Amino acid sequence: MRIFRTLIIFGICLPLAVLLGYVVATPLNRTGLGVFGLVFLLFSIPFLLRWHYPWMVASWNMSALIFLIPGKPLFWMLMVGISFLFSLLHYAMEKNKVYVSVPSLIVPLVFLAAVVLLTAELRGGVGLQVLGSTTAGGKKYVYIFAATVGYFALTSYRIPPSKAHLYVSLFFLGGITSAIGNLLPLVNPAFYIIFAIFPPEQSGLEAIGLAAESSITRFGGLSVACAAIYCALLARYGIRGIFDFSSPLRFLPFQFKEGVQVNKPWRFIFFLLALIVSLLGGFRSILILFLLTFVVQFFYEKLFSTRLFPVLILCVLLGGVIVLPMARNLPLSAQRALSFLPINVDPLAQINARSSSEWRWAMWKRVIPEIPQYLLLGKGLGLNFGEIELLANQVRLGQTDNMEVALVAGDYHNGPLSLIVPFGIFGVIGFLWFLVASVRVLANNYRYGDPALRNINRFFLAYYVARIIFFFTVFGSFYSDFGPFLSIVGLNVALNGGMQTRDSSLRRTERFSEPIPARKLTSKTFA
Repeated sequence: MRIFRTLIIFGICLPLAVLLGYVVATPLNRTGLGVFGLVFLLFSIPFLLRWHYPWMVASWNMSALIFLIPGKPLFWMLMVGISFLFSLLHYAMEKNKVYVSVPSLIVPLVFLAAVVLLTAELRGGVGLQVLGSTTAGGKKYVYIFAATVGYFALTSYRIPPSKAHLYVSLFFLGGITSAIGNLLPLVNPAFYIIFAIFPPEQSGLEAIGLAAESSITRFGGLSVACAAIYCALLARYGIRGIFDFSSPLRFLPFQFKEGVQVNKPWRFIFFLLALIVSLLGGFRSILILFLLTFVVQFFYEKLFSTRLFPVLILCVLLGGVIVLPMARNLPLSAQRALSFLPINVDPLAQINARSSSEWRWAMWKRVIPEIPQYLLLGKGLGLNFGEIELLANQVRLGQTDNMEVALVAGDYHNGPLSLIVPFGIFGVIGFLWFLVASVRVLANNYRYGDPALRNINRFFLAYYVARIIFFFTVFGSFYSDFGPFLSIVGLNVALNGGMQTRDSSLRRTERFSEPIPARKLTSKTFA
C-alpha cells in the first residue's frame, strides 16, 4: 500500500514538475500563465472544498477579473461555478443534504431564464466571440446566467445565525477592491500586474461616451468602495446603531467601571467619511441610491416618531448652511455629484452633468418608438461586432456621435428600456414577477425572522426596495443589475433558511417560552 501511494505521488509530481520547468524556461505568455493558474487551482481544491462558500460570498462584489481566461470573466463568476459544482457533489454524496428552497422565487426565476434563453436562440444565438462567433454581446448573457446559477449556489447552504454578520460583511466589503484601480498613478510599474486582476477605470467618463470630453477627474472605484462601506455599516448596526453615541466602548484594551458609559462615535465617523468620500466619483446615481436606501430604512426603523428625527433634520439644515456657501470650493467631481440639488456649483460641473442627462433623454426618445417592434419577441443582447467596430471608427473620425454606438450596443442607461427592448413583454412579466416574489420573501423574513437577524433583514428589505425604485426611475441596466438583485435575495434566503412565515415565528416563540422542567432535588445536587 505504501509503495502504491509512492508511485501515485511520483506519477503526478514528476510530470507536473517537468511541465512547470518547461513553462518557466520559455518566455512568459498567456499560455504559461494559464498553466500556472491551472496548477494553482489544482492545489487549491482542498481549500475550496472547505471554504468555497465564504469565498464565493466575498467575491460577489469584487472588481477582480480573470485575465487568463478568454473574455476576462469576473472572479465571482468562477467562484459561483465552483461553489455550485461542489454543492451538487455534496448533495449527491450526502442523503441528508437539503437546499434552502423557496418555490415562489424559483418559478419566476426559471421562467425568466427560459425567456432569455429562447430570445437568444431566436435572435441568432448567444454570440460569444471567444468561441468563434461572428456576433458579440454574449458576455451580457453570461452575466445573466451566472447570476441565476449564483442564486442556487447561495441558497445551497444555510448560514448559521452566529456567522450572519461575518457573511454580510464579506458580501458588501468585497466592493472595497474597486478602489484598487484608482491607485494606478501611485504604484510602481513593476507592480502593474495587479491591474491585470483589478483593472483601472478609464479616465474621463465611464459611460460609452457623452457629448463632450470631460476635464473632471473622477474616482469611480473609490466611490463604489465607499458605498460598500456604508452598506456594511447600515446592515450591521442600522441607522439607530450608527447614530448611537451612548454604547459601552467594549473594544478598548481596558475596561471601565460597571455602569460608566462613554461615547462610541466611530460608527458615525466611518459612515460620514464614506458618504463624503463617495462624492469624489462624481456619480449622482450613487448619492441618490444612498438617499433612497437611508429614507426607506429610516421608515422601516420607525424613527420618524423618535428624538432622532428632529436631530437629523437639524443636522441636515446645519450641514446645508455650512456646505452651500462652500459648494464652489469643493472638488469638481463632488460638485458634479451634488449638481442635482438646488445649490450653486461650478458651471463646468453643471454643464457636464446636464450634458449627460440631455444625452440620455435624447437616446431614450429614439429608443421608445422601437418598443412596439420588439414587444412580443425582444431584440436580444447579441450585436454585430463589425457594425460596432465601424461605428467606433466613425466616432473616432467625427463622422457620427457615440449615441449610435450606445444604441447598437443596447446600453440605454435606463432600467425599463434595458429590459423590454431586449426581451419583450415576457421578459418584463418574468422580471416583475420575480421582484414581487422577492419583496414578499424579504418582507416576511423581516417580520417573522429570527430577532437576532432583524437589523440585517431590515436593511436587505430597505436596500432592495431602494434598488427597485432606482432601477425604474433613475438608472438601470438589466443584465448588470440582475446579479445584485439575485445576490441580495439569495443571501437573505440563506441567512434565514428560506422564507419565514407567521407560523414559523409562533413555533420559535413557543419553543423559547416552554418552561424548563424542574430538577428533582437530591442530596447529590448540593454535593
